[in-house]
Amino acid sequence: MAVFNLKNLPRYTSGLFAVILSLHFIYEQGENIAILAASIFFLLICITDTLVSRIPNFVTLAAVLTGLGFHTWTAGASGLLFSFLGLLTGFSLLLIPYLMGGMGAGDVKALAALGSLLGAGAVLQVFLYAALAGGILAIFHYSLTHNLKEKCLRGAKNLQAFAYTHDVKIFRPSATEQLRFPYAAAIAFGFYAFVSWGGLI
Repeated sequence: MAVFNLKNLPRYTSGLFAVILSLHFIYEQGENIAILAASIFFLLICITDTLVSRIPNFVTLAAVLTGLGFHTWTAGASGLLFSFLGLLTGFSLLLIPYLMGGMGAGDVKALAALGSLLGAGAVLQVFLYAALAGGILAIFHYSLTHNLKEKCLRGAKNLQAFAYTHDVKIFRPSATEQLRFPYAAAIAFGFYAFVSWGGLI
C-alpha cells in the first residue's frame, strides 16, 4: 500500500473522486446494464489501483466476460463481434504508451475490458477524454515534485535527442520516475465524461 505524503496527494484525491463518481453512476444508471457494469468495474479497480497500484486480472476478466456475454445475449453474433471489436480497440489504444513505459499492463487491459462493454466507437471517445484527464493528473503530480525544473530540462534534452535518433526508448521513464497516480482513475473520468457529455469527435 502506498504511504501517504504530499507527492501521493494526486493518487489519493483522483482515486477517491473516481470512487465517488462510480458510486454515483451505479445509483443513477442502474437500468443501463453496460454503464452499470462499467461503473462497478471502475469502482473496484480504482480502489485497488489507488491503494496497491494494481488492477486485479480477475476483475478485468469478469468485465470482459460480462461485455462479451451481454452483447452476445442481446444481439447474437453481431453483438459478439461488436464487443470483440471494442475489446481489440481498447487494447490497441494503450498498447504503444504501455510499450514506451508510460503505464502498466493493467491499464491496457482495463481499457480493453471497457471496450468489450461499450464497443469500439465509444471506447475511442473514452480514450480521448482519459488522455485529457491523464494530462491534468500528470501536471498535478509533477507540480508536487521537488525536481520539476530538472525534469523539464531533461525532457527538453530528450526531445532534442529524439530529433536526431528517432528512438522512442528515450522517453521511457525509469522505475523511480514513473507517475504514481492511478491511471485507472483517468480512464474512469474519461468514461464518466463520455456518458455525461457525449463524444469529443
